[in-house]
Amino acid sequence: VMQPLNNPPLPEYDDPPVIEVVLGAQFAPIEGFQAPHFGLFWQKVRHEYPKIETAAPLASVVERFDDDPHTEDASFGLLAVPPLPRIFYIDSTDHWLIQLQPDHLLQNWRKSEGEMPYPRFPAVRERFLTAWTNLREFCDTQGLAPPRINQLEVTYINHIPLGMGWQSLAEIGRVFNDFDWKASHRFLPSPESMGWRMAFALPEKQGRLHVSIRQAIRRSDKTPVLLCELIARGMPTEESETAIDLWFAMGREWIVRAFADLTQREIQDQRWRRNP
Repeated sequence: VMQPLNNPPLPEYDDPPVIEVVLGAQFAPIEGFQAPHFGLFWQKVRHEYPKIETAAPLASVVERFDDDPHTEDASFGLLAVPPLPRIFYIDSTDHWLIQLQPDHLLQNWRKSEGEMPYPRFPAVRERFLTAWTNLREFCDTQGLAPPRINQLEVTYINHIPLGMGWQSLAEIGRVFNDFDWKASHRFLPSPESMGWRMAFALPEKQGRLHVSIRQAIRRSDKTPVLLCELIARGMPTEESETAIDLWFAMGREWIVRAFADLTQREIQDQRWRRNP
């Protein structure tokens, strides 16, 4: 669905708090996909992604809109054989990786110790489209049925470390507009942990935006952070590349505008250097 032309430009930040961006597609399990196919696919992408890791598979999740207001269905189904793993194909910088399992393909950009600046959404989208083309070509050469998308997702993960606008969870309202811990004249001390989740319908039932905010500890230096994860998940109106591209653009727009909506303008301007 094309956005109206009078939408204000998306906020951008010179120093955004984003540490990971994921674009993904979920599809019906590729029939006949076996463990050796992971290695054969690696041959196709190994020049760009020379390292691999193995992980547990993701559950299949489908956003539904019916009378029941629960969020989504997640299932592994009843399996006659043990589920195949999920394989990470990782590039030499550790910033880029492809995740593959028989019913998912995901492309990640992640910030690591090198402090590489976020390369922006078009670069992540370009990498995903290349990986998607590679998977389709791979299925074709291996005599496997082409993957049929049943859901897309865009995920942004943000870290807001201690000291960036907040010194304790009692001050979370200085970062996020919708929180206000009233600290005075009460029995309870300041909270030592918190978690908050909400879901919002995307236009024309094209999916949902899931938002979660919680306190976490950053692995690299054990610093407490507020971890804000925004996931747009759903399905375009059709399966054409144009429709997929438009859905990704909409998911990204909702995430970027939602993050600006949820956080205080002062921290956007002073810490993340927002423009416009």
